[in-house]
Amino acid sequence: MQIFSGFMLVREQPLPELNSAARYYRHAKTGAELLSLVNDDDNKVFGVTFRTPPRDSTGVAHILEHAVLCGSRKYPVKEPFVELMKGSLNTFLNAMTFPDKTCYPVASQNLRDFYNLIDVYLDAVFYPLITPNAFRQEGWHYELDAIGEPLVYKGVVFNEMKGSYSSPDDRLNEFSQRSLFPEAVYGLDSGGRSSAHPGSDLRRFQGVSPALLPSFQRPAVLLRR
Repeated sequence: MQIFSGFMLVREQPLPELNSAARYYRHAKTGAELLSLVNDDDNKVFGVTFRTPPRDSTGVAHILEHAVLCGSRKYPVKEPFVELMKGSLNTFLNAMTFPDKTCYPVASQNLRDFYNLIDVYLDAVFYPLITPNAFRQEGWHYELDAIGEPLVYKGVVFNEMKGSYSSPDDRLNEFSQRSLFPEAVYGLDSGGRSSAHPGSDLRRFQGVSPALLPSFQRPAVLLRR
């Protein structure tokens, strides 16, 4: 069996419809899975994915998706994601929370830039700083607009989901999932219902970090070159 940097080649298969060769690897020590699609596309793509099924609709996984990109052990700056957006040659740079997983994809046509993006993202998801300020900024916090006015909730994810819940299409999709899967994780809102966001707190937020919670320490990695 062939081994590359600790990854064992489990299966190889041509994909003529994609003009690619698929190679499926498994890491010998951690069990992490890697899928490589080899083709002639100039655009190089990498993504790391964690299993993050929610326990409720407080949006902890969504807050975490934002917060891990707010500084890491190797890159302890406030928002490395923003710096990459401004200074890299990326063709795609984002992160997405799905009902049962969280994905961190990057892409670039420049090889050196591509590996730099991978380095920043991998350090972010495995060694995030997860500071209280990151939780307050990305999750929720109180703000006072003026003396005598009531306290209001603010936060990047909180405001993002308020916008989502003002969309009829998003409301219909969320209600459909809740009706079809009332007893499953797909009946919850992994993005977080704005009314439920204050139910999340820092301890629960830190507890689901993919770098800290053992059940989430087996990422599936997608690499196309």
